[in-house]
Amino acid sequence: LLQYQVEELDEFNLAEGEFVEIEQEHKRLANGTELIESCQAGLALLSEDEEVNIESLLNKVIHLADNLQSVDDKLAPVANMLNEALILIQESSGEIEDYLSRLELDPEHFAYLEKRLSSAMQLARKHHVNPEDLSTYHTQLKAELFDLCDDETKLGEVRQALTAHREAYLVHAQKLSQSRTRYAKELDKLVTQSIHQLNMPKGQFKIAVNFN
Repeated sequence: LLQYQVEELDEFNLAEGEFVEIEQEHKRLANGTELIESCQAGLALLSEDEEVNIESLLNKVIHLADNLQSVDDKLAPVANMLNEALILIQESSGEIEDYLSRLELDPEHFAYLEKRLSSAMQLARKHHVNPEDLSTYHTQLKAELFDLCDDETKLGEVRQALTAHREAYLVHAQKLSQSRTRYAKELDKLVTQSIHQLNMPKGQFKIAVNFN
């Protein structure tokens, strides 16, 4: 089971932090039309509306402030703040324009994200973890499988060692049995001769050596 789980997650191969990224990108593309319309509306208000926009209004106020500070220099800070506000408005407009230029509504990419997002959520439910934790869970399972395989490898090595020791023991035991058989025959002969010398010509001595 562990091997199957790891192989399944290996095949899906969700990177660390990927789920959060694809979730955010999916959300952005799903609301792409609204994002574009809202950004365009914001740009119009900030600087692009030909009739009235914040940038043009600020320029008018700055012109008034410049005239006023020539009369009373105590109004100079106001003119400075208005100029700083104008810079911020222009930078904000630039940021929105840059964002719009990079915002692509790619239906194929959106479908890919939707499929991957759905698969990640299904796998997470199957393994009883949060989708954003799936990559970490995958890493943990691989570590467990590695330890298990390592234990099995060590067990195999122990079995091989036991088999080798048993074979060596059997070889040694067989040699010992052969040696005992040889000496038993010699002893049989000597004892039998002694029995014959005791006027028991039919007497016979025999040692049985068994090897199991």
